[in-house]
Amino acid sequence: MSLVVVWVVVAISLVTVLLGLLASARNRAPGQVELAAALLTGVATIVQSLLAGFRLAGGAHPTELATTVGYLVGIAFVMPVGVAWALAERTRWSGAVLAVAAFTVAVMTARLRMLWGA
Repeated sequence: MSLVVVWVVVAISLVTVLLGLLASARNRAPGQVELAAALLTGVATIVQSLLAGFRLAGGAHPTELATTVGYLVGIAFVMPVGVAWALAERTRWSGAVLAVAAFTVAVMTARLRMLWGA
């Protein structure tokens, strides 16, 4: 797993965390900026999962293959579920939902990096 990809995904997700928390602190539902950041986080995780999948298909062997595959599949669903939940319940807590989902992506990405033996 590329260190550059890891840093990009973590950076984008942490920006999304901050935007989501700011929306909640301002007592409003997430707007276009917060949702765009969440979309960007989701796209980055899908790209990360695809790149890692290609690397696995090419013969790379992380320390725990089943766990790695589970993380790669699971991480692709975190932001879409978070965004769907935030859009279904448009309250001040929708921003917190986006923040938790984005923080989950950051932690899962860091864990994926560990599984690759970094």
